[in-house]
Parts: sequence; structure tokens; C-alpha cells
Amino acid sequence: MSFIKIIRPFNCLFVILSVFFGAYYQSSSNNIYPIIFAALSAFLIAAAGYVINDFFDIPIDVINRPDRILPSGKITPKAAYIFSVVLFISGITASYFTQNFYCVIIAIVNSILLFSYAKTFKMSLLTGNILVAYITASTFLFGGLCNENVKNSLIIVIFAFLYTFIREIIKDGEDIEGDIKLGAKTLAVMIGRKNISIVSIFPALLIILYTIFLFMKDIIGLKVFSALTMGVSFPLIILIIYILRKSEIKRFANTSSLMKIDMLILLIILWVG
Repeated sequence: MSFIKIIRPFNCLFVILSVFFGAYYQSSSNNIYPIIFAALSAFLIAAAGYVINDFFDIPIDVINRPDRILPSGKITPKAAYIFSVVLFISGITASYFTQNFYCVIIAIVNSILLFSYAKTFKMSLLTGNILVAYITASTFLFGGLCNENVKNSLIIVIFAFLYTFIREIIKDGEDIEGDIKLGAKTLAVMIGRKNISIVSIFPALLIILYTIFLFMKDIIGLKVFSALTMGVSFPLIILIIYILRKSEIKRFANTSSLMKIDMLILLIILWVG
């Protein structure tokens, strides 16, 4: 059970849905076998990323989240490291069966970036946040490449990048105490939790402006634009105000969790619309 929990099965399921979304969003093509292998590849690589991240995060989690699998001793660090390597190799191997050169390249690059993020870049100013935002967004492109649907998938790629970037800097605000003790140079450590709330306003504004841009260019209709405004942009503004009013760990943790739901609502609106 611990080996299942450590890969964050719910998050990995979201990765699979992201691949299928990128493949089928506004597309009638159905290259089913490449898409299935792309979803499997993305699932395995994402799982590997979570495991290796927990491996390198043991000193931080001992402070911030001692109940997690590795700090609590439910899996040994050596077993977790080997597990992540097996998952990375399996994910890259699965990408070969997509029969798409670019998918194989993305699988290799993302595996390297996930390992590098966990080992080094997570502790650096903004670099780690940007890497996670890119990797999350690339899962939609992964699906688009497998089903000749790159143009349509790029719409959600941009949304996913901006949304993940906001969530990552908010998570930095949540983890600031442990990061300070370990000498991390995250944005939250450098400018403080209160200022993180202020910084999160700017990517949130970009999401709102991007929604307006899609509407002005007739890429989305009035119905979808209205739904995105009420179901995504408005709740996002409320969440930002929520952490601006009182910058405490609990509020940052709640906001980080609720943003996952808001992102899911975004996908549903785009899909149905």
C-alpha cells in the first residue's frame, strides 16, 4: 500500500486525463494505441517524479510533513530510489510505442528535469516552479502530439502552465519553515509568505487576460467565456484574496488544494463547451 501512496495515485490519474484531454480536445482523430502508450508513459514518469521528489525531500518532510511515507519509515530511502529509477525507465520505454519521435524526446527530457528538480532546482529561486509548470503543461502537449492535435492542445497547455505556476509558488509559501532551515532559496524564502500572496496576483491576471484573448479571437464562444469567468477566474480571485487577508500556513495549504479543483473545473468547461 505504501508503494501505491507514494506515487500519488490521484495526481497520476489526473496526468492520464491530461494526456487524453490534449489528444481529443476539439479533435475527431483517434490514434488510440499511441494515445494509450502516451498516457501510460506520462503516468509512469509522473509517478517516478513523485517518488524521487520524496526521496530528496526527506530532510524537509521531517520538518514539514513527518507523516509522509519516507519520513515515517514505511519505505526505506534505498527502496524508494530504486523504485523511481524503474518507473523512469518504464515510462521512457512506453513512450517508444507511441511511434512519435517528439513524444520520446519529451519523455526523456521530462524524466531528466524531474530528477534534476527533485535534487537541485526545487531549492532555487523560481527555476523549480517554472520546471513543474512546464512538465505539467507538457502532458497535454504529449497527448496532442499522439493524435495530431497540437494546435488545439496548446490552448490548455498555456492555461495549465500559468495555473500550475501559481499553485507552485503558493506551495512554497506553505513550506517556508522547512525550506528556511535547509537553506533553500525559494521565492517564498526570499520575499516572505505575505509577498508571495501579492506575487500570485500577476499570473492570476494573466489567466484572466488569456481567457479574454481567446474570446476576442473567437477561439472560445460567449458561453465558454462566461463559464470560465464564473467557474474559474472568479474563484481564483477569491482564493488569492483569501491568502492576502491572512498569510498563514493553513490558508496556503487550503488554497493549494482548492486550486486543483478549480483546474479540474477549467478542463470540464473547455471539454463540454
